[in-house]
Amino acid sequence: MTMAEYGICFRGGKVHLWGDLVDVDLYVEGEKVALISQRTKRHRARRIIDASGKVILPGIIDLHAHTRDPGYTHKEDFLSVSQAAAVGGVTTWVDMPNVEPPTTTVELFKEKRAQAEKTSLVDFGHFVSGVNLDEIPKLAAAGATGFKIFQVSGAYPHDPRLALNDEGKLLERFRAIARTGLPCVVHPFNQPLFDYFSAEAFARGRPRDHVTFAETYTREVVWESAIASLLALQRESGVRLHVVHTHAARSLRLLREAKARGQRVTVEIDPKYYHLGRKDLEEKGPQVCPAGFLPEDQERMAEIWRSFHDGTIDNIGSDHAPHTKEEIEKQRVDAWGAAMGNPQYDHYLSVLLNDAHERKLSLGNLVRCLAEKPARILGVYPRKGALLPSSDADLVVVDLEKERILSNDGLYTKVQWSPYAGWKVKGAPMLTMARGKIVAEGGKVVGEPGHGRYIAGVPQF
Repeated sequence: MTMAEYGICFRGGKVHLWGDLVDVDLYVEGEKVALISQRTKRHRARRIIDASGKVILPGIIDLHAHTRDPGYTHKEDFLSVSQAAAVGGVTTWVDMPNVEPPTTTVELFKEKRAQAEKTSLVDFGHFVSGVNLDEIPKLAAAGATGFKIFQVSGAYPHDPRLALNDEGKLLERFRAIARTGLPCVVHPFNQPLFDYFSAEAFARGRPRDHVTFAETYTREVVWESAIASLLALQRESGVRLHVVHTHAARSLRLLREAKARGQRVTVEIDPKYYHLGRKDLEEKGPQVCPAGFLPEDQERMAEIWRSFHDGTIDNIGSDHAPHTKEEIEKQRVDAWGAAMGNPQYDHYLSVLLNDAHERKLSLGNLVRCLAEKPARILGVYPRKGALLPSSDADLVVVDLEKERILSNDGLYTKVQWSPYAGWKVKGAPMLTMARGKIVAEGGKVVGEPGHGRYIAGVPQF
């Protein structure tokens, strides 16, 4: 009997399986995980990778990227975003429609997908705009990963062409999207309330800078009132609602209650809202806006960690949102008319592994929020989001003990800065594999453009 031979064996490490770390060897053949084997039963492989002292996790599936392609490629493009993703442990990204032109039609969607297929190192999807009612069924039929609606409107990246605040029109779109079975991602925001509080601040003589903006933007009632409305519209329409930026304490309580009632809602938070505090805002200025106050809010932070532990929060979305330093600095003069957001991918996993090191979040919970739940939301679990035989060989080898000070040197994001530069962290990705191909190793990109494949939407009714 001929012994089977596999392509690659990761030997000596601990593999994350069924919520725990297990001492097994992992074999890859082609694009798939081929075998999980006990150490005592060694099998032949054409290449052995020594993973001793390391941990092997499912690759990150990020449901919240802003690639800036097309239209804003001086900030980022499909190649650079996938390179930064690879070194950060991300094996699948899904981006948003606020590009130029915005992804509102089938023709624009197909053009965007074709361009990404030429250059992305890792797999990818795209949430198209859900604003154009007539295009919703057409976009679903064309393979859109899902839909995105912004309630926030203003200067780029909050494109007013993609914003909806009218509840009647939102319900109409929710019903149309519900008929597709695809997820509807919503950036919740009560724009009229925000406008009112902004006017109040200006009347008191407050400047239009990033500090005033951060204080106004993060007010609880702006988010709580939006979530309350969205949950009512979800219940009326049955849409698969996925809400992002859920950092407000009262919003999280409403979402917990909605889940307990059985509503079809999933919940995403992005790292900047519970990592970047007032100290960061003072030191780095607009680079950390609109975060910058929340970690000092003890009630809000307690609710965020509770929501991680009890499962109210389903996933961590990076909100990788690069802008040039020059664009960001305009917030000091007029934050209401300036670009906002920050790049995340290069340092993404290291910052989150440090949370596990500090025991704020278990490693198992981190994997749930970065891999398993995102895969389930997309309808691709266990093909992705797990390391089981026949799963895609999407994985990241991490050194949980590696300490380093994060730096702007050697970044792959085009804008060449990180809001976490200067942070001392423990835990780092050492190797990233996407569908059986090593795309990053030792903090360097080794993958080839065009390896990534598109992830089409999977209807769930």
